Amino acid sequence: MVWSWWRRLFTAALWLGICLGGSVLDSRAGGLTIAPTRLVFDGKSRVATIHLSNRSNQESTYRIFVEDKGMLETGQIVDLEHPTRHDRPASEMVRYSPRRIVLPPGGSQTVRVMLRNPSSGELSRGEYRTHLIFQSVPPPREDDDGQVKAYAILETSIPVIIRRDNPSASIGFAQARLDTIATADGRPNLHVSLEREGDRSVYGNLSVDWIIDGRTVTVAQLNGLAVYHPTARRVMMIPLTGIALEDLTGGALLIRFEETALGHGDLSCETLLSLAPASQE
Repeated sequence: MVWSWWRRLFTAALWLGICLGGSVLDSRAGGLTIAPTRLVFDGKSRVATIHLSNRSNQESTYRIFVEDKGMLETGQIVDLEHPTRHDRPASEMVRYSPRRIVLPPGGSQTVRVMLRNPSSGELSRGEYRTHLIFQSVPPPREDDDGQVKAYAILETSIPVIIRRDNPSASIGFAQARLDTIATADGRPNLHVSLEREGDRSVYGNLSVDWIIDGRTVTVAQLNGLAVYHPTARRVMMIPLTGIALEDLTGGALLIRFEETALGHGDLSCETLLSLAPASQE
């Protein structure tokens, strides 16, 4: 039970970093750095390489395995205990080597990931996904004086996506509103719902610009934002930076999402949220 609690806690924290991260992931799991942060097999190749580096000053051991996971509307990544065909799991389609690595301080190693044909035969058009897990293996539980020591088992993961016959998707904003209650430090909160349709995931960057009196001020930037298939939407509360809620009057907020090459690179959407001007007393 203790192990399970630690695993859930660190998995949730590390997945936040993945969803908002870039092409290199510093997992904070014992100083492990992973590049790239996601693999996409679209028919051009059946083999890929992941580079792991140990940035800590201690030797680290990791166990590697695959797990099928799903995304909630909040962006949280959760285990799929009984994945269905609707989830399009891909764990049985992925091979990898090695399955356990020992990294010396400052050391690095590559992991080779390969696709294999599923036992059910040819894949139909669409997208399939699993996740490659890197789980720390704690050192022996007794120290030099024979006392038992507790170690957290840290875990991070990257998505492995398989696409067949160029599946398509569309994206759009369904909701955008400014919260009337500021954060504890006085920042405004923007509530946004980003909706996805189609047969594949989307992955890109979201920006929020305040446009007023001919000026444009960037007040939020989220990079590496994913909406994984089959999840239909991402619901987010975004704290805006560089301005207090009481000062955010007049003009409009331009909210824009644009896919990057790590997604598919051909989708974008935007919406304009008009702001009430300051009241004249």
